[in-house]
Parts: sequence; structure tokens; C-alpha cells
Amino acid sequence: MLGADRIRDGWLACRRLVATRAVALALAALGAFGTVSALPAPALAQQILVMVQGQPITSFDVAQRIKLAQLTERRSPTQKQALEELIDERLKVVTAERFGITAEKEEIDKMFARMGTRTGRTPEQLTAALAQAGLDARMLKSKMRADYVWNNYVRSRYSSAATVRDSDVFAALQSKGEDLTRAQRTTEYTVRQIVLVVSRTASPAERSQRIAEANNLRKAFADCETGVATVRGMRETVVRDPVIRTSADMSAPVRKVMDDTPIGQLTAPEVTRAGIEMVAVCGRREVVGESTQKRETRTELETKQFDAVSQRLLADARKSVMIQYR
Repeated sequence: MLGADRIRDGWLACRRLVATRAVALALAALGAFGTVSALPAPALAQQILVMVQGQPITSFDVAQRIKLAQLTERRSPTQKQALEELIDERLKVVTAERFGITAEKEEIDKMFARMGTRTGRTPEQLTAALAQAGLDARMLKSKMRADYVWNNYVRSRYSSAATVRDSDVFAALQSKGEDLTRAQRTTEYTVRQIVLVVSRTASPAERSQRIAEANNLRKAFADCETGVATVRGMRETVVRDPVIRTSADMSAPVRKVMDDTPIGQLTAPEVTRAGIEMVAVCGRREVVGESTQKRETRTELETKQFDAVSQRLLADARKSVMIQYR
């Protein structure tokens, strides 16, 4: 069975591609939601609850929306809340289409496929896994479409409305008690990626041997100059050119690894598709630049502005679209 946490990870990754505003949340195992042998036939026991611009929303749609929220967002909306969310979804699509913003079936299928890839499944396997949880994949694709066209609509019409100035960011940082001087400095890392190549057809014993080589290399690695020379003398290894990255461009876990690794040392070996990868931290210094706190605060303010504009446009859409409750 496909774990709910893996489905959610794929969903969040998809949301980032659509709006780049998803917040990661962990889920328990999919078994917590129960297993359903088959989806109920959409034609059975359905009741039309509302018509939006001539398009029906049924009791089956509401039940599916509740299940989707439970699986991907770790929440259980009431039937009324789920119904209003579905109405908003239809409003978003109708409104965006009025301004020529659409999403072809092929584009949505690609997004769904990318989500499947991130959960380690083909689109067909992901569809089957969702069905096992009682969710029709079409409900997920419908929400993908609504999010995609709506965010494009909001950005295209009101991109200039969401402008965050440095003074806004500094005021927000000050309200959090942050040091404004520190907020204008960032850490710069000089790193080199090292890969001990492992064939995809390698046996478990061969992989274990390469991991052992990586651990031994890590222990013997004293500095980047002599260490890199040693690596290049090893069999089937790749040493990337030095690159400079800043702390503001890294996730919190990656920053911690970079800070915890002494200069001239290697990070712990990591198994990837290419083989066994490590990163040599060759330099670390503090420079003038946008700190992680400043960038995150700017993103928070931009998100609030975007959401405010989105809600305002959605309220306007409700006034211009025919909604008939049954």
C-alpha cells in the first residue's frame, strides 16, 4: 500500500510547481484512513447539492473532497465546508477561463505524473493507490487544475499589487525581535560534490563495498586540496567543480549539515541514483547579503499579500457567477 505520507509529499511537490506556497506536513500511514475495496459508482446515490454556472456539484463530490482533504492536508472539513470549497474551485476555473487562462488535459496529466514519480509510482499505480484509499484520481486532478489556472490568473492580473518593500521586511523582522544587522548578512559556502559511481545493476555486496569506501574516504579526508587529489586516484569517481552557495538558498536541514561539517571535511555518504554522494565543505564565510530570516520573512509577507488578493478576487467572482443551491 502506498503510504499517506508519500502521497502527501507528492501532492506538496505538485503544489510547489503550481503556486510555490505549499507548507509541508507529515501524515500517518495510509491505513489510518482505512482501506476501501472499490470506489462507489458516481452514478449511485448521488444528490445534486448546488449548480455553479450550470455545472452540478453532488453529494459524491463532497464526500470525495472530504477524503482528499484528509489524505493530502491532514484535516477533516465538514460537509458544508467541503461544499463551499468545491464551489470556490468551480468559480476559480470559470473566472480564469473568462480571461483566457486554461489548463489542457495533457498539462494536468503531466503534473499528476510528476506527483507519481515523487511517490515512486507510475500514474497508473498512483491512481490505483488513491482508489485503494477510496479517492477518485479525477478529484485530485480537478483540484490541480483549479489551483493552476487560479494562481496564474491572480499573478497575471495583480502581480504589481503584491509588492513587498525592504522596509516592510525590516518592520516584520523587528516585530519578531530579530537582529536587523544580522538579517543583512548571510553565510557563503564553497562546496564540491564527490560521487562514487555505482551501477544500477550492481549487487548488494558491490553497493556495500562502495559505501565502505566512502566511509573510509571520509575518515581520511583532511582538506579539499589533498582530499580531492586522493578521490581522483580512486576508481569510478566523479569530482565536481567548486560551487558557491549561500545559506539563504538552502533548506534548514541542509544548512545544519553544512554548518556541522568542519571546513575541509566531507558530509556523510548518501545513496542516490548516481551512486554514493558526499559534499566537501571547502570554505565558509559570512558576507553581506540577504539572510535566511530576511528571505523567509519576505516570502511570508508576499504570501499574505497574494492570499489577500486571491480572496478578494474570489469574493468578486461569487458576485458575478450564478450559484443555485438545491
